[in-house]
Amino acid sequence: MPDKSIRVLGILGLLVAVACFSGCSEVRFSSTVLNPFNMQLPFLPYQQPIRIGIVHRSAGVFDPTTWDQKGMGSPWNPLRIELERVLNKPVQIEDLKLFQLAAHLQSGRLDFAFFSADDYTELKKEFGQVGKVLAISKVSKRQGLIVARADSDVRSIEDIRGRRFAFGPRGDRVLFDAALAALEASGVKPEEIKKEILPIPNSYQYHISSAEAAFEVVYGLGTEVGVIDAADYEEYPDSGGSFLLRSFGKDNFRILVRTKEISEETIAEGPFLASAEADPEDVKRVVEFLLARTAKQKRVFAAMGLSGFQPPHRD
Repeated sequence: MPDKSIRVLGILGLLVAVACFSGCSEVRFSSTVLNPFNMQLPFLPYQQPIRIGIVHRSAGVFDPTTWDQKGMGSPWNPLRIELERVLNKPVQIEDLKLFQLAAHLQSGRLDFAFFSADDYTELKKEFGQVGKVLAISKVSKRQGLIVARADSDVRSIEDIRGRRFAFGPRGDRVLFDAALAALEASGVKPEEIKKEILPIPNSYQYHISSAEAAFEVVYGLGTEVGVIDAADYEEYPDSGGSFLLRSFGKDNFRILVRTKEISEETIAEGPFLASAEADPEDVKRVVEFLLARTAKQKRVFAAMGLSGFQPPHRD
């Protein structure tokens, strides 16, 4: 028999043996995870994830065009990461329409859901009670600070006239609109702010974030005043800013005036819901997480435009 025929028969025999082994035998193998140092793993890759559905309007912090500004991806990504740590399970957060969310809550595919009170009222009217309310969200309020570099000669709003000014993103409700309104209310007209030559002649000076505007004010050349986010300022240490680390201390700035508070554009206040099929232990841990008042929770919720959660109202 030619060598080629022998090779073909050998391959066929191997395939038959494999088929018989997998089809005729009752022996089953479980998946394993390579863990040569016997380290404790947070969760296994084949575990079913905890699924959370959300409904939003793709505006404000949920506008995908803004998601790269803080380098965290989607605004719910910090929440997902922290819940994986709390639950010791993989977590998926899914962007859904209201009717999809209702169906998946009823089927038990979703363990939790988060959406506005108006959507909740609409959902109950059409689908009835689809879960248990665990907590109610609270929307953050943002405020801008008109600041000058601490060692500059700008000591009042009036000193801003004729100077360059570091705004946040073009059209930002706080770092542009509210800042302009605060300047006008203090007697400085928009046309009295020095315009830029580059990159667009006769335009305002825009920055992609509060941090970039702060860097321009403290470490830049030729711009000694601007607007920064009050929440960012509160996170700065009292002193210790660094040019190389692009960090700031409160003593780098002189606060001239505060803008009006503006409610964050996010999912309107509403319920965080648990499906009737959700694991009671998972529900308990999620409630504890939502109602905690730690600095870490504050940062996680702030990424979604929220100041936190409160217990649900009881009738």
